[in-house]
Amino acid sequence: MQGYDTIPTELEKACAQEPIHLLGTVQPHGFLIVAQISDGRIVQVSSGIARHWPGLTAESMFGTPLLDWIERGAPFDTLGLDALPPVRPMALPWRARFERTAPAQQQASDDWACLGHRSGDVAVLEWLPQATSAARRRAEGREFADIASLIARLRHADRIGTFLDDCAKVVRGFTGFDRVMIYRFLPDGCGEVIAEQCGEQCEQRFVGLRFPASDIPAQARALYLTNRLRVLADVEAPADTLVPPLLPDGALLDQSHCLLRGLSPVHLSYLRNMGVRATLTMSIVIDAKLWGMIACHHHAPKAPPHQVREALRQLCELTAEVATMRIETLTKLEAVDQRLAMGNLLSQFHQSLLMGEDITVLLRQRLPDFLQAFRANTLGVYLNSTHWVGGPGRRHHPAQQTLTEVLARLDRTGHAPGVLVWDDLLTPGQQRIDALPEAAGMLLAHRFEDHPIFCFVTRPEVVQLVRWAGEPVKEPVRDEPDGRVRLEPRRSFAEWRQQVRGRSEPWTDVEAEGLQSLLQILAEVHKLRVNRTLHEKLHWRAHHDQLTGLYNRRTMEDEVTRRLQEGQYDAALMLLDLDHFKKINDAYGHATGDQVLLQFGRRLDAVIRDCDLLARLGGDEFMLLFQMDHPDAATALMFAERLHQTVTQPFDINGQQLRMGVSVGIALPPAHGRTVGELLRRADLALYHAKAHGRGRSSVFDFSMESDQLDQYLLERDLGEAIEQDELSLVFQPKVDLVTRRVVGMEALVRWNHPSRGQTPPAVFIPLAERSDQIVRIDRWVMRQALQAQAHWRDQGLPTLPVSVNLSMADILSTNVVDYLGALLDEFNVPASALEIEVTESAVMRELTRTRNVLAALNTRGIGTALDDFGTGFSSLSYLRQLPLQSIKIDQSFTLSMLQDSNAETLTQAIVAMGVALKMLVVAEGVETEQQMDWLMEHGCHLGQGFFFSPPVSGDDIHAVIRNIELRLASAAPASLSQ
Repeated sequence: MQGYDTIPTELEKACAQEPIHLLGTVQPHGFLIVAQISDGRIVQVSSGIARHWPGLTAESMFGTPLLDWIERGAPFDTLGLDALPPVRPMALPWRARFERTAPAQQQASDDWACLGHRSGDVAVLEWLPQATSAARRRAEGREFADIASLIARLRHADRIGTFLDDCAKVVRGFTGFDRVMIYRFLPDGCGEVIAEQCGEQCEQRFVGLRFPASDIPAQARALYLTNRLRVLADVEAPADTLVPPLLPDGALLDQSHCLLRGLSPVHLSYLRNMGVRATLTMSIVIDAKLWGMIACHHHAPKAPPHQVREALRQLCELTAEVATMRIETLTKLEAVDQRLAMGNLLSQFHQSLLMGEDITVLLRQRLPDFLQAFRANTLGVYLNSTHWVGGPGRRHHPAQQTLTEVLARLDRTGHAPGVLVWDDLLTPGQQRIDALPEAAGMLLAHRFEDHPIFCFVTRPEVVQLVRWAGEPVKEPVRDEPDGRVRLEPRRSFAEWRQQVRGRSEPWTDVEAEGLQSLLQILAEVHKLRVNRTLHEKLHWRAHHDQLTGLYNRRTMEDEVTRRLQEGQYDAALMLLDLDHFKKINDAYGHATGDQVLLQFGRRLDAVIRDCDLLARLGGDEFMLLFQMDHPDAATALMFAERLHQTVTQPFDINGQQLRMGVSVGIALPPAHGRTVGELLRRADLALYHAKAHGRGRSSVFDFSMESDQLDQYLLERDLGEAIEQDELSLVFQPKVDLVTRRVVGMEALVRWNHPSRGQTPPAVFIPLAERSDQIVRIDRWVMRQALQAQAHWRDQGLPTLPVSVNLSMADILSTNVVDYLGALLDEFNVPASALEIEVTESAVMRELTRTRNVLAALNTRGIGTALDDFGTGFSSLSYLRQLPLQSIKIDQSFTLSMLQDSNAETLTQAIVAMGVALKMLVVAEGVETEQQMDWLMEHGCHLGQGFFFSPPVSGDDIHAVIRNIELRLASAAPASLSQ
C-alpha cells in the first residue's frame, strides 16, 4: 500500500541522514577496545573501561600493545587480528588480564565474554558480562536445552499465522522480555505488527497496528540487513564515549556491527515514549531484503546481573534463522499452491486452444475461472485481430473503445515489455480509466511484436480501515544550533484509525506471473495459428495456380512423373492453348484476359472427370491428363473434341461477348515418351502443328514433327550468333511524296544472310527473335547501322533524308531506349529530325501507357514517330488520339486488295480520311502499281512505299535509286504536276 506520507520529504531526508552507526557511544554495561590491525596497538577504548577494570584508565592504554592487556586462546593464539570477521562479531576465547592493575580485587576474566570483528583497518573487541557463577551457567544451559527443543518445534509449523504466534511465544519464553512482537515491512516501507506475545505485567496492544516508514528510516533498515541482532540493555543508562573520539586517521569508528553500540537520542526518546527500558531486536532477511523484525521490549533494564548473555544471543540468532527459513518456506508454499492452481488453469486453457477452439469463445467459457484466479472483475485481451473484454465490472464503452483507452494509457506509460501494476487508480491525483469506472486496480501484461499486444485484469475498490499505532505524523521539528533539522519522536502510540479509499487489494507476484503467462499463451497460439494458416496458404500456392485454382505446372509434373514411374500409361497428356489470346490482352487489357482464363478453366473443370488431372501451366496454356483404359489416339481425339466445344459459346466479360478457339496437342505414353519431359515436349510439338494448320483443332504427336522443331531450334541458335558473325545487313526502301513525286524519306529494314540457308526472310527470323528475347539486340543493331549510314552519307555530301526504323515491344518496355537513341544521335552527329521511329499497332495496344510515354519522350528529343501496320489490330480512334504520333502507315494488305475488293477500298478510304482529319501524315505500304498510286493520291494519301517505286536496296545504292525514281516519276507525271 502506498501514499501514506507522514512527514514532509525534506524532513524525511533529514531523518535519513542521521549517522546511527557513527555515534561514538557505547552502552555502559560493557567496554570496548579498538586496536590497529597492522601493529596490534590500542587506538581507542570506551570511557567506562575504568568502571569495569579496576585500577585502569583509558589514557594509560593508548599506544600500548593489545597483547599487554589480553591473553589469547586457541585458535586465535597464533593468528593475527586480520583473521577476525568483518561482520557479525564472533565470540573469542580471550581473557582480560585484570591482574595487571588490580590483583587484590580478584576480578575474574571468566565473568566476561569477548566479541571481535574487523572494521576497516582496526579490530573492534567488545567485552560483555557473563553469568556470575558456575551454578547459574549450568542452570542456563539446562534452560537453553529445553528452549532448543521448543525452537525445533517451530520448524514443523505448516501455517504462517500459527508459526508467527508460536515463534513470538517461544522467544518471549526464553528471553524473559515483557513483550515480543513480530513486525513485517510493507512495500511502502511502513510496518505492521503481525504477532504479539505479552507477559503478565503488560497487555497486548500492538498486534494489527501499523507503524509509519519514518519510524524506522532507510539508513536504519539498511543497517539491520547486516547487523541482525541488536541489544539495548538500558534506555536510561548514560552511554560511555570513545576515547579518543577519533581513530588515528581522523575518522569516526564504524560501529555498524558492534553489539555495545549506543543508540540515537531520538530512538531512545521514542522507546521512552513507548514505556520501554530494554530491547532485543532480531532481523528477518529473506531474498537479501529486510522482511521484518522480531522486537523484544522490557519494562526494566537488562543490565547485569540480568544482561543478555552470549548463550542467549546465540539462541536468539538461531531463532531468527529458523524464523527466516520457516517464513520463507511457508510464504513460498502458499505461493506454490497459488502457482499450481494458476498453472493448472492456464494449462487447461492452453490445451483447449491447441485443440483449435476459438480464442474469444474459450475466453468467454473460462472467464469465471480466470476472474476467480486473479480475484478480478474484468478481463481484457488486445491481440492482433482479437479485441475482447469480459466480466461483471461496469463498462461505459464497447470492448474496442475500452481497449483503445487502455492502449493509450500503455503508450503514455512507455514501459518496456513486462507487467504494469496499479492498485490506486481511484485515488486523488491518479488518472482513472473512464471506460472502466469501477477499476481501482489494474494488472496489465504487455509485449511488442509487430505492434503492441496486451491483456489486463481489474479489481474494484476495497475500502480499508487502517489501524495505526498512534497518529502517523511526526512531532514538531526541532532546529539544531548548527542549522540541522531534527525530528522529535512521537509521544503517543494509542490506536488511531484511518479510512483508505480508491484502492484495490494489492496484486501478488503469482498473479503478475500468471497474467504474463496468459499473454504468452495467447501470443504463441495466435502465432502458431497464423503460421499454420500461412503454411496452408503457402502449400496451396505452391501446388496451385493463383488465378484459376487449378494445379500448377510443378504439381502436375510431379503427379505425372509419379504415375509414369509406377508404370501407369493409361492416359493421354494434352496441352491446350487459347487461339489469339494475345489479342485479347492487347485489345482489352490483362484484367479481361484473366477473366477469360478463369472462365476457360471453369469450363474445362466442368467437362473432365474426377480421375482426370487439370493444370494451368502459365499464360493461356493448360495441361490435361486424360485417363483411358489404354493409350488410344482416337479416344483422345474424341475427348479433345469435347474440349473444343467448351469454347463454342462466347465468353461474357463485363458485358462484352468474346469468341475464342482452342488448339490441342496430344502425346500418348509410352510410345511418345516415358518421362513427363518427353511427353510435354512432344505434346507441345503437336500443339504447334495444330496451330500451324489453322488453329482451333487437335493434333496427335507424330515423330516427323520433331525434325521441324529441330529446324526451328537450329535456326534460333544461329540467329543468336548472327550479329557477332556479321551476317545481318541493312537495306533501305524509299518513301515517295505522291503529289510532288519526290523521295522524302526511307525505311531501314534488316536482312539475314544465313551462311548455309542463304537469305532468310524477316517473317521467319523476326518472330524467332521475339520469342528468344534477341529482338532488342537486333533493334539496337539496326538503329546504330541506320544512323551510321546517315553520317556516312553526310560526309559524302549526299542528301540527308529521314530514316525510319522499327521499334519492338521488348524495346518499348526496356528502360533506356530513349537515352540509347539520344546517345547514338550525339555519337554520329546526326540531327534528330533525320530519324523516325515506327511502332506496330499491336504493340501500342498491348502496353498503351508505356508506349505513349516512350513516344512522348522521343518527340521531346525531336524524333518523329509513326504507327505501322495500321488497320490490322484492335485500336480505336479514341486510343489513336491519345498517342503523340506524326504519321500512320496503312498496312499493305489494304493497298494490295483495295482495287479488287470494295470493302478494302472503303476501309482504305476511311483510314486516309481519319489520318487527314487527325492532321497526321498518311503513308501507304505495298504500292505495286501505278493505278494504286493514282488512287491513293486522288483520295488524299500523302506518301507511298512499295515495289512500284523500288524494292529495298543497300545503302551504297540508295541514292542512285532515288535519282532514278524521281526521273521516272517526273517523266510519267501529268503536265499539271511537272509544271
